[in-house]
Amino acid sequence: MSCHSALRRRLNARMVSFSARYSSLLLPLPPSSPRTTSTRLQKTFPATSWSPPPFLCRALSSRNEVEERIRKYAKEACRVEELQGFEAKDVLSSAVIGAGTMGGGIAMCLAEKNIKVQLIDKDPKMLQGCFERMKKNWENAVSKGKITKEVLEQRLKCIHLHDSVDACRGVDLVIEAIFEDMKAKKEIFKEVDTVAKEDAILASNTSTLNIDHIFSDVSRPHNTVGLHFFSPAQVMPLLEVVRGGSSSKQTLATAMKLGQTLGKSPVLAGNCFGFIGNRMFESYTKEAMFLLEEGALPHEVDEAIQEWGMVMGPFAVSDLAGKCSWPIVAFSHGRMIAGLDIGYLIRKEQGLVDPQTRSKESGRYAGTIADRLVLSGRKGQKTQGGFYDYSKGRNPERDPSVEEIVKSVSRDLGVTRRKIQKEEIVERCILSLVNEGYKILDEGIARAWTDIDVVYAYGYGARNQQPMTYARELGMKKVLELIRKYQRQCPDAPHWKPAQGILDALREEDRLRAQQQNVPYLG
Repeated sequence: MSCHSALRRRLNARMVSFSARYSSLLLPLPPSSPRTTSTRLQKTFPATSWSPPPFLCRALSSRNEVEERIRKYAKEACRVEELQGFEAKDVLSSAVIGAGTMGGGIAMCLAEKNIKVQLIDKDPKMLQGCFERMKKNWENAVSKGKITKEVLEQRLKCIHLHDSVDACRGVDLVIEAIFEDMKAKKEIFKEVDTVAKEDAILASNTSTLNIDHIFSDVSRPHNTVGLHFFSPAQVMPLLEVVRGGSSSKQTLATAMKLGQTLGKSPVLAGNCFGFIGNRMFESYTKEAMFLLEEGALPHEVDEAIQEWGMVMGPFAVSDLAGKCSWPIVAFSHGRMIAGLDIGYLIRKEQGLVDPQTRSKESGRYAGTIADRLVLSGRKGQKTQGGFYDYSKGRNPERDPSVEEIVKSVSRDLGVTRRKIQKEEIVERCILSLVNEGYKILDEGIARAWTDIDVVYAYGYGARNQQPMTYARELGMKKVLELIRKYQRQCPDAPHWKPAQGILDALREEDRLRAQQQNVPYLG
C-alpha cells in the first residue's frame, strides 16, 4: 500500500466522521442560493473560534469547485434554446390533487411563493393531517427565526382544502400527486379536464409512468406536462420537467419558469420509463445486488459508494424506504417499487420470484437476496431490520444474520464468493449509471450530459462527484474498456451493452487528439 493511498484513506475516514456534524457544508446548493462553501465555512467556524484543520479546508475547497460547476450546469439546463421566444404563462393559482407527503410538499412550495393552492383529497382526515403538517413545519421555521409570523399567516391563507376536483375551476395549474397507478391518474385527469379552464396546464407528478398515457383521455394534450418533484418537495432542489408527445413549447416554457420561481433547478426530460434519474438508477441498483451475490457485503458496497461521492449507499437507501427524501429504492420488471416487502409482492405477482415462471428475456435476476430478507421478516427500517440492523436506533449497523443470508444465496446460485475491491464496486455501480446515461442521450431523453449530472447532484445525493463528469475525467477509452470488461463478466445483464453515445464520444476524443498532435485522423 502506498503512503499516498494510506493517507487518502485516513482523510476519507476523517471526512466521514466530520460529515455527520458538518453535512450542511457538503450538500450542493441550487443556483438560486447565494451562499457558497466559503461563506458557510465562515459561519460555521468564526474567526474567534477553533479553526478547521487543513484537510477539511482542502476538502471544502474541492467541494466548492464541484458546487460551482454544478451551479453552472444547472443554469445551462434552464436555458433551453428551442423554448426561447415562447412566452411563459403566469401561474398565480393552482390545485394540487393528493394530500399525501408529495402533495403536501408541492403545496408548500407553491404557497411559499404566494401562489394560491386548492389542496384536494377525498379523505378529510388526510386533508386536515396534511394541513397540520404544513402549519407545524412553518411554525418551526418561525421559532428558528427563518420566517416571521406575518409570513406564516400569509402562507396559510394561500392553502384551501377541498374534497372534490370541482375546486380546479379557474386555476392556472393543476398538479396531480397521487400514488403511482396509471388507471387512477387517467381517471383523475379525465374528470379534471371537464372542469378546469380551457388554458389551464395539467401536470402529473409521476416519477416513472408514461406521460402520454396518463393524458391520453384529455382534450388539451398541448397543455399537459410532467412535473416530477423529489420528496420532500419543499426541500429537494430538483424538478424534472417531462415533455409529453403533444406538450406545447409554451407549456414547457411555463413549466421551466415555474421551477425557477419555486427555487428549483428544472431539467427538461423526455418521456420514457423513469425519465432521466430513475431510469438510470435501475441498473445501478441491479449492479449493487449482483455485487452482493459475487462476494461483497452491504456495508462494503455502501462505504465504497459514499467514498466515491454519494451521500448514502444503495442499501442504506433501500432500508429507508418510505421514510426519507430519496426518489427511488428499487425496480422490478419496469416498475418502480418502494420498500423491500412491496417490491417482493410486485415481483411475486409478476412471476419473477419463482425461477420456473421467470422470463429469460428479463436477464439475470437481481432480487434473490431482497426476497430472502423479506421472507425472514426484514422489510427495512420500519421493522428495525433490512440490509442493516436498526434495533438500537436509526443508524445502520452490520447484522451477521443478513451477511449469512447473502452468503447462502451465493451458495445456492453456485457462485464462488471472492473479495471485491472498492475500485470494482465503484466502477460497476457508477459506470452502469454512465452507460444508461449515454443511452438516454442517444434517445434524446436528456438534452446534454451536464443535465444528467444536475439530476444526480440535486436529486440523488451525488454531492462530491457526478457520474457523467466522472466518465469524462476517466476518458471514453477507459470507460468503454471497463464496460466491455463487465459485459464479458456479466453477459446476462443487458444494461452492460455499450451505448452508442460512448462509441461516438470515443471517436470524438480520438479526432481531437489527432488534431492536437497534428496527425491524420483515420476514424
